[in-house]
Amino acid sequence: MKLILPMTVLALAASSAAFGVQSAADSNGGAEQTIKQLEQDWAVALKNRDTAATDQIVAPSWMMTDQDGVLSDKAQADADLKTGAYLIETFKIDDLQVHVDGDTAVVFGVETEKSTYKGTDSSGQYRFTDVFVKRDGSWKAIATHVSKVTKH
Repeated sequence: MKLILPMTVLALAASSAAFGVQSAADSNGGAEQTIKQLEQDWAVALKNRDTAATDQIVAPSWMMTDQDGVLSDKAQADADLKTGAYLIETFKIDDLQVHVDGDTAVVFGVETEKSTYKGTDSSGQYRFTDVFVKRDGSWKAIATHVSKVTKH
C-alpha cells in the first residue's frame, strides 16, 4: 500500500509533464506551420516582384547578408525587385527547418532558383537562414543570410 501512493504521484507528475510538453509542441507546431507558409508566400512574392506582398512578411528593419558578404536592407531589396535588377524565372524552397523559441523563430532552408541579378546569371542553389519575430500578433522576417551551395 505504501508503494501505491508514490507510484500514483509519480504517474500523475509524469502525465502532467507530458501534457505540458505536448501543449508547447502544439503551440510551436502552429507557429512552425505559419512560418513555413510565410516562406512559401515570400518565394511567390519574390518571383512575382510583388513588394506589397513582401511588406506583409518582411519587417521594415529587415537586413540581408548575401553570398558575397554584402549587407543590404529592405529598401534596396525592394528597389531591385521593382526595377527588375533581380529577376526570378523559377524559385523553389526545400528542406525547411523551423526552430521556434517564444516570439523568435530561426528558419533554415535550401532554395533553388533560375534568376539574373543586374543582367548576370545568378541561378543556383542557396542555403539560407531567416530570423522571424512575432510582433503585435504576426510573424515578420527581420534578418536573412544566404550562402551559395557549391559542389565539392
